[in-house]
Amino acid sequence: FGSFAPDSIAGGASPAWARGQFRSESAGAYVAASTGAAPPAADHGIRTGQQVFHTKFGEGTVLAMAGSGDDARAQVNFPRHGVKWLALAIAKLQVVDG
Repeated sequence: FGSFAPDSIAGGASPAWARGQFRSESAGAYVAASTGAAPPAADHGIRTGQQVFHTKFGEGTVLAMAGSGDDARAQVNFPRHGVKWLALAIAKLQVVDG
């Protein structure tokens, strides 16, 4: 009770990570590589420099974009609320004509 068997008794078993049996790639890359399918891409129609409208923050200017598809984000400067990073799949920004 209360003690662990030394490696000589336990058969010298070591954890899988110590034997280098875990892959270092992300699960998404592993699944895409194994199925041959590319992750879905969503074009939100938002580009750097555009004027956009958000229901809570109002009008703002897109400063930068990051990510792609459902993980796309936009950095927007809202004059009354400052700079915000917004997930485009959630924020539902509208491009302001003009």
